[in-house]
Amino acid sequence: MRALCCYARSGGKSQSPALSSEGRVAAILEEMQAFRGLTVAFAFFAGSFALHILGGATDEGWLFAIAVGLIYFAATGFPAIALIVGGLRSGGGRQAQLALGVGTVAGLVFTIGALWATNGRAFAWWEFVLAPALVSGTSAMLLGLYRRGRRRCPRPRAQVRSTLG
Repeated sequence: MRALCCYARSGGKSQSPALSSEGRVAAILEEMQAFRGLTVAFAFFAGSFALHILGGATDEGWLFAIAVGLIYFAATGFPAIALIVGGLRSGGGRQAQLALGVGTVAGLVFTIGALWATNGRAFAWWEFVLAPALVSGTSAMLLGLYRRGRRRCPRPRAQVRSTLG
């Protein structure tokens, strides 16, 4: 993807060797990391929300309570979930910044909505103060736990197989 952009900026003169089809696929997949993380984080939130509707409709208090807990977890941890699932590092490049920025805005909106519902479907000043603290605190905790787990149990490096024999 980047090679194509460099090619277009240079007026059609290639500054790097042409990407093979495997290289193009890898470049596209790299560009899609933020999208993947945000999509999975939203699916988790939407699934939790659907579960809460199901719990309320069936008058199952235990299911409703679990679903509300999952809604708060998904909303307040939205930026961290997007980064972790996308395979991005919080101090990383453009894709990490995109996932973190969009995830933070979405997390704030979802958290304010959850606080609004908890407050009897009425807005109050404290919801707008509490939401950023909850989103930043929960996301920082999730990222810290994820990093700690990665240090204790690092992933094995992928074995590279030669196709030449």
